[in-house]
Amino acid sequence: MKKNLIGSDELQQFYNNKFYFSYSGINKLLFSPSWFYNHYILKEQEDSVDSHLVQGRVIHCLLLNPEDFDDEFIVVPGKMPGASSRTIVDEIFKIHLESSDDSLTLDKYETAIVDLLEKINLHQKLKTDEARVKKILIPDNISYFEFLKSSQGKTLLDNKTLSYCKNCVDSVKENESIVQLLQLDRKKEDTHLEVFNEVKVKIENKIYTDDKEFGFKGILDNVIIDNDAKVLFINDVKTTGKPLLDFGESVEYYRYWMQAAIYYQLAFYKWIRDKENSMEWKINFTFVVIDKYNQVYPFQVSDETMHNWLKNLRDDILPIIEYHYDNKDFTLPYELATGNLKL
Repeated sequence: MKKNLIGSDELQQFYNNKFYFSYSGINKLLFSPSWFYNHYILKEQEDSVDSHLVQGRVIHCLLLNPEDFDDEFIVVPGKMPGASSRTIVDEIFKIHLESSDDSLTLDKYETAIVDLLEKINLHQKLKTDEARVKKILIPDNISYFEFLKSSQGKTLLDNKTLSYCKNCVDSVKENESIVQLLQLDRKKEDTHLEVFNEVKVKIENKIYTDDKEFGFKGILDNVIIDNDAKVLFINDVKTTGKPLLDFGESVEYYRYWMQAAIYYQLAFYKWIRDKENSMEWKINFTFVVIDKYNQVYPFQVSDETMHNWLKNLRDDILPIIEYHYDNKDFTLPYELATGNLKL
């Protein structure tokens, strides 16, 4: 069986430390084990900063933890560079972070700019490197580079993105049933309720198995524990570029069902399993979905559907995770690595 041959030291370190699989990590493993290997073991492959993912983070923050917004995000004054120019400046900034001289300006990186322009085949029709570099050393890009230096690692937003996200959040807050579901207007006298937003959960106990060295983790958007009714509510906020009626397709395509099943298990292990009356408790899972038209709807997952998703996690997903983890095989997707896929 072919195994990854490079990065043996990193591979050993990976197995020396207990690894916790997240929903996104499992998705990487299912889609491309080599991507998982490069990202989590060699730590060489960074996640791309997709604009939709950034929008989702902003909406989550404004809705659930608005007090954290200024610590996580910063709005770029004026106009953002175009996509290609921004790619160049962003890469130069990464190089700059490795420098001991923070006073260096964008024009001091001409050689790196030339190399990057060639790498992405930008402005290559121009006859000289000087002419190509001049296309990058324009006022907007220079200002953007200086702004990056002052951003202190925060995620950068333009005003258009921030305005869109605020409109999405306003749509949620105008929906009284959603406000109540998420407990956005929780009253102090509601002492029987515990509310957790953007809560990180990591379980030492294994899901379905006790003999594996890996665990599971996740960040749950909104958890509400009603101690009187003995109900735990998990509410996961999703944004979609499709109409609400098409959200079922997204559940399958992005494997949101798997995410829901993992979060269900995380919540059970963290808050319910050790209760004396754990069998009396119920877990309700709801996707709160905001579509491209700013329509909002709570898709509650039925007990039967969740039961099926938990079964699929156990019977279909867990064996794949175990195969790659146990065999240290991160070359091909499971179906190809095991020869189970025929044309």
